[in-house]
Amino acid sequence: MNHEGYQDPTAEKAVRRYNQMPYHMRRALTDLQDIASLFGFDIITIKDRRTGRKYRVEEKTDQ
Repeated sequence: MNHEGYQDPTAEKAVRRYNQMPYHMRRALTDLQDIASLFGFDIITIKDRRTGRKYRVEEKTDQ
């Protein structure tokens, strides 16, 4: 929503894209989660060393 209370689809799209984890990280994360689950661990956060950005891993709902 903008300052007048109306929806702002352009800003909403930009924020969603900024918060989205890059494809190469999502692909690696699925493999890491599979391995970690075999040993009884959960991956909660993941950090990109190149950019320094941290991403919170969403909980899986297919348990």
